Amino acid sequence: MINKTTKLSSKQEFQLKGSADLAFAVVVLASYFAMFSTLRETNLVQLLIMVVLGIAYIGIGIYGYNFATKQKNPTWILIYFLIQIPIGSIIVYLGNGSGFSAILLLPLAGHAVVLAPGYWLYLINLLIVLGYVWAVRQYTGNLNEVWSSLPTILAGLIYIMVFTQMAIDEERSKREVERLVLELEDVNEKLRSYANEVEQLTVIKERNRIAREIHDGLGHYLTTIHMQLQAAQAVINENPDKAMDSIEKARSQSQIALIDVRRSVSTLRYDQSEKETIKDSLDRAMRPCDWIGIRSHLEINGEEKYLDETIKSTIFRIVQETVNNTCKYSKAENYYCEINYSDPKNLSLLIYDDGIGMNEFRTGYGLQGLRERIELLDGSLNFQTSPQKGFRIEIELPYDQKN
Repeated sequence: MINKTTKLSSKQEFQLKGSADLAFAVVVLASYFAMFSTLRETNLVQLLIMVVLGIAYIGIGIYGYNFATKQKNPTWILIYFLIQIPIGSIIVYLGNGSGFSAILLLPLAGHAVVLAPGYWLYLINLLIVLGYVWAVRQYTGNLNEVWSSLPTILAGLIYIMVFTQMAIDEERSKREVERLVLELEDVNEKLRSYANEVEQLTVIKERNRIAREIHDGLGHYLTTIHMQLQAAQAVINENPDKAMDSIEKARSQSQIALIDVRRSVSTLRYDQSEKETIKDSLDRAMRPCDWIGIRSHLEINGEEKYLDETIKSTIFRIVQETVNNTCKYSKAENYYCEINYSDPKNLSLLIYDDGIGMNEFRTGYGLQGLRERIELLDGSLNFQTSPQKGFRIEIELPYDQKN
């Protein structure tokens, strides 16, 4: 991008200088044409001097100006104007005011805008005015003539300064816009590259997640099933009852493995962009219960309120995790989920089953992750379990009421 900008700026600078040089030469030649067409009394020597000075004035106005522009040294800039102003003033003097020869001094005001900003601009224009005053005073010998023509030269200088400044500002704005466009193109290109990288990283991350799920879930269950079947095969002749027990354990493990596979496939097939009601979302989360013969029950009390996507996602993950635990460990016949909207500030979620429960509740990674999600939403969470009394979880979540 830097190379593009540099090339573009160099090209624009060349075009700008070329236009300025051409304008300077045209103004001076037009002034000479006007002077020579109206000149009344002159001689060959005077004409030769005027031609030589005109050539010098144009040459210095082009090459000297470009040199001073590149150097950007106050000394060279001052030398440039100290040479050009006297030459221009002498030409005006030799022209005796014919054809309004003073217009050849006006381009110097434009050069002053470019080369000498600030107070130097006013000083140089003052020198231009003094040079013009000297020339008119010399060929007229009358101060009244000087005062009468002074407003015209002042108006011309002001016009040239304003016009040049506007042209410079416009050119700077154009360059800035083009620079911003190039930067924007560069940023867009980088964003496209980053987007591709993110997409690739997302794909890799998802592949790793699926591989981890297969290894930790299905791989574990298949290993257990294989070991149980091997044990059954080893004792099937001597101890058929023990063999049948191993086969039953393998069958149970195969059911749990099937739940994991179906849950993973269901998650992969689900389009996150689809809009679901909370009921549809929870029905989907509770399907694994039906796959292994656990009856699921969903009850929604009160008028359904608006829930933002974060709260809906959290409720879905809570139900999904508790369904997974119920199917794997509880040996329950029923799974219950109740949502209550009666509180105007908090949503209540009650989940329980009629499984075997446990003596001591242990929070795994899944439930610990749910606790962290709920705390981020300023909600509360309470677990209850005991032997033969199943598992119970009570949750309260604040929500924004927008309907």
